[in-house]
Amino acid sequence: MKRFLFSLIIVPICVFAEGGLPDRPYIYVEGRAEIQKNPDVVTLKFDVVGSAPDQSKANEEVQSKANKTFAMLKERKIADNDVIAENLHAYPEFEQEENYGHRRDKVIGYSVTRPFEVKVRDVAMFPKLVDELIALGGVQFSEIEGALSKQAEIEEQLKDKALTNARERADKTAKAMAVRIESAFAISTAPFPEIHGKMFEAKEKVIVTGSIAPPSHPPAPEYHLAPITVSQSVHVIYLISPAK
Repeated sequence: MKRFLFSLIIVPICVFAEGGLPDRPYIYVEGRAEIQKNPDVVTLKFDVVGSAPDQSKANEEVQSKANKTFAMLKERKIADNDVIAENLHAYPEFEQEENYGHRRDKVIGYSVTRPFEVKVRDVAMFPKLVDELIALGGVQFSEIEGALSKQAEIEEQLKDKALTNARERADKTAKAMAVRIESAFAISTAPFPEIHGKMFEAKEKVIVTGSIAPPSHPPAPEYHLAPITVSQSVHVIYLISPAK
C-alpha cells in the first residue's frame, strides 16, 4: 500500500533565516511510489563442511567437495563472477571428559568449512541445483534469497513517479489552503534534516528482501520466492504564495 506524507508549513521569516531553508512560506511534501515484482535472481548461501580426526584430512575432504561444487556450478553454466568462495574456516571439535572429578575439553577432531555464495540467474533451475548440492553431502544451507537483477533501474523509474506524486499532493494541499505553488525550492531523496528532525518521526530505510519456503516432499520440492517490494520517496520544498 502506498503511503504519502505531506504538510503545509507557514512560519515567520526569522525562523528560517539560517540553515539554507526558505525565508518565506513553503510546502514540504513527501511523494512515494512502490512496486512489487517477482525475483529474477536467487542467491544461495551455503557451507561445504568436512570433519576428520586430523585437520589436514578434514581440509582434504572439504577441498574435494568444493571442487565437485565448482564443477557442478560450471556445468549449470553459472558464471565465475556469480560465485564467491574466498574463505576457509577450521575449528577444533571438543568432547568433555571427567577425570577424578575434574572436567576438561578433549580435542576429538577438526571441522573445516568453505562458505559459498552463488547467484543463480535462472530462477526455474535453482530448486534442482539445491537438491544436487545437498546430494553431494556435507553441504549446509544458511540462506536462499530472491532479488531483482535490474533493481537500480527500477528505483530510478520509481523516483520519477514519486516526484510526480509529490507535485500532485502539493497541488491538492495548496488548493485546500487557498495558496498557489510558485516553484520548487529543493528536491531530495532523503528527508531534509532541519525539517524532518522537528516535525516527522524517523523512517526506516527500505530493505529489499526475499525469503523462501523449504521443500516439503522430495523428490519434487517446491520453493516459493517472496515478491520483492521496491519503494522510493522524494522530499520536495515548494515555495508558495496566496492564491490570486
